[in-house]
Order: sequence, then C-alpha cells, then structure tokens
Amino acid sequence: MKQFTKFYRIKKIHFLDKQQRFVIQTGSLTAGLLLTQVIWSDYRFLLVLILALVSYILTAWSLKEDIEGLEWLLLFILPVFFTVSVSLFYFLLPGRLISRFTTGVIFTLGTYAIIRTVNIYNVAVERSIQLLRVAQTVGLLISLVIVFFTTIVIYSLRVSFWINILLMTPVIFALALQSLWSIKLESRFTSHLLIYSGIIGLVIGELMGSLSFWPIFRSSGLAIAALFISSTYYCLVGIIQHYLLGRMFANTIREYIISFVFMLLLLTLATHWG
Repeated sequence: MKQFTKFYRIKKIHFLDKQQRFVIQTGSLTAGLLLTQVIWSDYRFLLVLILALVSYILTAWSLKEDIEGLEWLLLFILPVFFTVSVSLFYFLLPGRLISRFTTGVIFTLGTYAIIRTVNIYNVAVERSIQLLRVAQTVGLLISLVIVFFTTIVIYSLRVSFWINILLMTPVIFALALQSLWSIKLESRFTSHLLIYSGIIGLVIGELMGSLSFWPIFRSSGLAIAALFISSTYYCLVGIIQHYLLGRMFANTIREYIISFVFMLLLLTLATHWG
C-alpha cells in the first residue's frame, strides 16, 4: 500500500497540468529572486546565472509538449532575459521594503505572463489560435520591460561607451529576433528575420554608445534614458512588424515617429545642460 501511494504521488507530480506547472515555475523563480538578497554579495552574480539556468529548465518543463527546432531557442529568450534583467536590477534598489516588494510583485506577474505567452507561441506554431495577437502584445510589453531594466543596469556600471555597445547589442538582437519571429512563427531562421534583428540591435547599440556622452548622467536621469531606449526599440520593432504583416501605412509610420520625437524631447528637457 505504501509503495502504491508513493508511486501515485510521483505519477501525479510527473503529470501535473500546465497551469500547475506555470504556478510552480513562477513561485520557484520568485523565491530565487528573493534569495539573491539574503546571501553574501560575492555570490549574487553566480546565483543570477544559476537562476537563469533554472528559468530555462523550468520553462522547458512547463512547455515540455511539442517543443521543436527553433523553439528551443526562441521560446526561452523572454523568460531567461526577464529573469536576468530583473535580478540584476534588484541589486540596484535601495534597502526600502516598498521598492523590493514592488519589484518582486512585478517579477511574479511578469514571469507568469511570460510563461503563458510563450505557451501560446508554442501552440500557435502548430495551429491557429485566437489568443496569438494578445500574446504578441504581451511579449512586446515584456521585451520593453527587459530593455528598460537592462539599460539601467548597463549604464549603472559606468563603463566605457564601447562596452555599453557590446553589452547591449546582443541583448537587443535576441529580443528583436524573438519579437519579429512571433509575428509569423516560422519554423526556420530566414534572412530577413536575421537582417532586421541585426539592424535593430546595431541601432540601439549605437544609441546606447551615443547616450554614454549625454549629460543626463550627471543627474539621476537613468530612468529617462532607459525609457528613451525602450521607446526607440518599440518604434523600430513596431515599424518592422507592420512591414512584415504588409500593413506599412503612412499613418502608422507617423505615429511611431511622433512617439520617438516626443521621447527625445522629454530626454532633452530632463537633461541638466549646465
């Protein structure tokens, strides 16, 4: 009887439904994020790497049905990058409880939203699904959060402009690759997918390098700079997504240009030029 009970429990864990796996993944990663704050600071970066690996493994476990080919790479960009960016940003927060609590809530909600999003991508590769458009919107929003946190982390290092470029360009390339792939969910890398992602990565990387000389860093304006980088990423990805969908209309381009100019104006006004 005891052996049967033990076998039943193991079988029950093995055959947890997706919803239960999503909750377990979210709770485990949130606990790992909180753990980074209670260990010695010398080991925090190592724990972030371990947490990123755990994020990949748990995502593979949560989506273990029908992951094939490019999905082993593209489905894991958002969960892994989100985990790393928020974990590193967490180190920069002041010791106030409200700041850490708010970030923890954002991480929990973001992680759960990501795993639901990539699950929709995984299903939509094989068949059409009505929630795909919602998943694409959520995926782009998560990408913007990752870009925002990553920008703050990189600029907080206070390194040379060319290191900023080297650090940011591959991150943006990977995020753009995932964002553009989610539009058509192709089964292989196409030349236009790689080229457009490379262009976005280079543009944002060079912008990161240019802003390294911007006098906003004499003040506490890192958030404004990160918001500007994020909005630029949004405009570039949005325009190319519309192009890939055959919806490149003048009004659409005008809206993205207005958004970019507005954020540039905000960045300029927030800068201490004196």
